[in-house]
Amino acid sequence: MVATLLARAGLRVALFSRGRPNALVVGESLVPAVIPFLRELGIEDEVRKYSTLKPGATFVMGPGHSFEIDFATACTRVPGYAYNVPRERFDATLLTECQQSGAQVVKAAAHMTKDSGDRIRLLEETLAAAGFDAQPDLIVDASGRARIVARLLGLPTDLGTRRDTALFSHCEGVPLDREGHVHSDRLEQGWCWRIPLPGRVSVGIVAHPDVLSTRGETPEAQFDAVLSGDSYLRNLAPGARRIAPVMRYTNYQLTTLRGVGPNWALVGDAFGFIDPVFSSGLYLAMHSAHSLARAVLSGSPRALRRYAGRHERHLAAWRAAISYFYDGTFFALLQMRDRAEKSRFGHLVNSHLSRHLPRVFTGEASQHRYDPWLLAALARAARREPGVDSFGIRDA
Repeated sequence: MVATLLARAGLRVALFSRGRPNALVVGESLVPAVIPFLRELGIEDEVRKYSTLKPGATFVMGPGHSFEIDFATACTRVPGYAYNVPRERFDATLLTECQQSGAQVVKAAAHMTKDSGDRIRLLEETLAAAGFDAQPDLIVDASGRARIVARLLGLPTDLGTRRDTALFSHCEGVPLDREGHVHSDRLEQGWCWRIPLPGRVSVGIVAHPDVLSTRGETPEAQFDAVLSGDSYLRNLAPGARRIAPVMRYTNYQLTTLRGVGPNWALVGDAFGFIDPVFSSGLYLAMHSAHSLARAVLSGSPRALRRYAGRHERHLAAWRAAISYFYDGTFFALLQMRDRAEKSRFGHLVNSHLSRHLPRVFTGEASQHRYDPWLLAALARAARREPGVDSFGIRDA
């Protein structure tokens, strides 16, 4: 997206892309705050054709015990819906739009090395592949979890508080509680997601690696064992059948603590990826891309530094929200919300809370100050809810 926006503004831009080696990628579910970006790019109509409409999210604590967030009710400044997208087609749409916007797409990897100080430079073979006769003014690392620049420069990182492993694949025979909703289900150990895609359901299993290691030696064996062996999943989807390979992601709560340098900037997962639970990955990537493009076009080094600082705060807001899911506070908050609706005073208070709380999880206000502050304040109250200690994700 950075390349697209900069090329549209008239800059000479080269995008190095070898394509993805696998069709399955974490990040198949969007949040409503992504829709304005799709519209700005002019691709929403195309994305709609091959995607599944996502009207909300369902969180399941166990059989018969679930909570919902309805986007049409929750959203006020962004559209009240999102999409679940086949990533291979979605990424192809983004790449095509990038080319049509005037960016040069180079089907090769970009190779670089350290230069003086904290500067980096492209190798001659990479410059030649793009037809450049001089070093670019700015190198943007959008390499995702490969984190090319961070690894090259040895940039400091925050590994996050969890060390989970995510296994995911596509399945048939997996039911949904609500059509189109992304589902996050608490398991005996860990949790899973269910994302409805055309003709299939993306299923992800997130658990501590020590738990998964007891289920088999390969990702496929571990995934299949949990799918058939976890009591909740076994009862939910006895006819589930895996129809794709299993992908494995580890240590994904990782944030680079420095986002810009003398002639480089990080964007998307290369800057930081928090967790798949609230479908924030693509939103954070596109929001950071949009913000970085604006900073570059301003021509101010100070604007680049502001971009990095703001995105660090944005990542921190999502990190806090996600911690509430794992320790049970999120479920306690939803329980408080639903209970408040039953009293007159609670209904009055809840009309305010119901507007603001979901806005963090839809992305509408996660980059603002008030809504994350309100969420943190209510989280402290939610920690006093009866049984809150039993609401968390079980690691063992």
